[in-house]
Amino acid sequence: MTSFYLASVTMQMTLLISLFLSLVLALFILIGEYGIQHDKHKRYLYIFLFVFLFILLSLLADAFSKISEGLDYRAILSLPMWSLFLITCVIDILLIWEIRELYILKKHSLCRDSIKEALDMLPSGICYFMSSGSVKLCNKQMNSLFHALSQSDLQNYKELQDALSECDDCSGVIRFSKDGHFYLFPDGKVWRYQESDIQAQDGAIYKEAIFSDVTELYNKNLELKAQIKHLDAISRELKWLSDNALILAREKEILSAKTKLHDDMGAGLIAIRHILNNNQTKETVNSLDLFRQAVSAIKYDNSYSLEHSELDRFMHDAKAIGIKVNMTGDLPKKEDYRNVMILAMRECLTNSVIHADATTINIKINTNNDSITMKITNDGRVPESEVIPKGGLHNLYRHIMDCGGTMEIQPKPEFGLTISFPYDKEDSK
Repeated sequence: MTSFYLASVTMQMTLLISLFLSLVLALFILIGEYGIQHDKHKRYLYIFLFVFLFILLSLLADAFSKISEGLDYRAILSLPMWSLFLITCVIDILLIWEIRELYILKKHSLCRDSIKEALDMLPSGICYFMSSGSVKLCNKQMNSLFHALSQSDLQNYKELQDALSECDDCSGVIRFSKDGHFYLFPDGKVWRYQESDIQAQDGAIYKEAIFSDVTELYNKNLELKAQIKHLDAISRELKWLSDNALILAREKEILSAKTKLHDDMGAGLIAIRHILNNNQTKETVNSLDLFRQAVSAIKYDNSYSLEHSELDRFMHDAKAIGIKVNMTGDLPKKEDYRNVMILAMRECLTNSVIHADATTINIKINTNNDSITMKITNDGRVPESEVIPKGGLHNLYRHIMDCGGTMEIQPKPEFGLTISFPYDKEDSK
């Protein structure tokens, strides 16, 4: 086969076009390898092939131009055409094989485009700033949020800080608190902003800014607050019902005690009638004693003044039904503790009359650095079985628990009720 310079125009054009296409493939490979970690020896090889094809094409194209114009030319490469076609074919095969490898490598490896694409798919708004403040990497969500804040594109870190600190009616973004970093956007979503410094492998420091979607948590928090408010209302209503139940129980037990007094009066009247009709006996003497106690109770009840305190009223009621009260120590000045202790005194007074036939109640109040304690005992009958709080005692226990106190019942060797509350310095003032 003849050389390029003596070959036909068709053969010359075919070779030049083949060399040009090979040169384009080599250039495509060099561009495709940018940003990909590749074998440097292969990179040098394809740089050499690109330069070789460029020089070969330049020489042959210059000679073809001069031959076409009938000018003198220099036959630098007097190689046969088959060898030039063979070189071009081998180079093309290498280039096509490398293109195939690059395609597989890009498909199964990370590059700048794949990182940007993955970042854009995240639901959070993410942006990285260089130490100078300019944007290094920013995803679509961050651009969208910043555009809602300032109606412009994000360029540097200072613009983001200004937009976050100057939320107004124009942007429609509401900042919940100055230090909370929670923002309500016009579309109804709530985003939490946070930033931090991160260090890359090369030692460079970048500022990381992230917007996280916390809309669901915000809505759940609103629901929780509404439920807490509703539960508070129910709690207040239950406390009101409990207070009323305690008052009703106390009134019922006082009524029972007064009924007992009325029964004693009836027994006394029967005894008087029996004395008038018959001789005086031991039974009639006992009935008269009960009658005297009932009359005395009614006398004391009628002479009671409403201007007295709750403690005075308790002492008056105890005296009215013939119960002696021995009290040592002082009640606390804290109103909640004081009221509950007086309620406990009344409960023990009623139970002592109805269940134990007691004549004396002993109340001891002690105060130390840790607690305030009140113990109530009586001289009546000892309970035959374990005392289970119910009725008035149960309601009393609930009031004690509401004030943070404790209640203990001691059935033997004598009935005793002990109440303790944590010490409060206000009680000593």
